[in-house]
Amino acid sequence: PSIIATILLAFASSTISSFTFGKKSGPVASKKLPLPTLDPETGRYNKSPDDDGIYPYDALGSALRHGPSPFLTRTFNADEYEQGILKYMLSAKVGRAEATGNIDAKLNNAMDWSYQKMAEKNGKPKVDYTRLDKKQAVLTVVWALGITPLAVNVVWNTADQFINSPGPSVIKH
Repeated sequence: PSIIATILLAFASSTISSFTFGKKSGPVASKKLPLPTLDPETGRYNKSPDDDGIYPYDALGSALRHGPSPFLTRTFNADEYEQGILKYMLSAKVGRAEATGNIDAKLNNAMDWSYQKMAEKNGKPKVDYTRLDKKQAVLTVVWALGITPLAVNVVWNTADQFINSPGPSVIKH
């Protein structure tokens, strides 16, 4: 239980920095995007020298916008995440902020993201995946700090009761 409290405290204290509602990336200094290049020998993408490599929001921002999957990928597999960002930047000819939002959305739900991309090709408005929806952020925090710990506590206590006092259905010798 104290480990859960520590994790919740760390999450709550660092969540504040992720609430940059409607943060827009600054204008690009030149009209040419700092697109990465693909190294044909290694098959890896290399960022442009003009790309500062700064994401539009941190890993907790990914969690608040798109859930645990992009957060976990970004946290525990940073190289794969960065390669995905660079690949999307090059293939879609977009900047880092737009690529980050799209990769996060794709990691969260690839089918919905693909459907939205097809709809955009057919004339539907483009979705800004970097935008933080206040209602979704509040729901995410409620789940992370309230409902999930409660569910973990119920499962933990139920398992503890079953193991330590199995009840009358268990035959004792």
